[in-house]
Amino acid sequence: MIPEMPDIPLRPKQKVLLFRALRRSMAEVERIMQRFIAQELAQMEDDACDRFMELLNHSDADLLDWLTGVKPPPVFVNRTDLEHLARFKREQRGPAE
Repeated sequence: MIPEMPDIPLRPKQKVLLFRALRRSMAEVERIMQRFIAQELAQMEDDACDRFMELLNHSDADLLDWLTGVKPPPVFVNRTDLEHLARFKREQRGPAE
């Protein structure tokens, strides 16, 4: 289930990011992305969308390992945006997770 999105017009890059973030191969990553996008997408400028889409180019297994601290991300990964997503995950953690 996709959390309710604000009723605002989305720019093209926001639409692409929304599509890519909500169609992940691992349910755990998809749930994290659903909540993150519902809260953050409206404020994301095009450059932030581009950076975040770079994160989405990585496999869900890698993203989950990095977000949970199982493995450190490689040096070429945008750590600022990854940490933003990890912080969001920690703050939004529900009772079933």
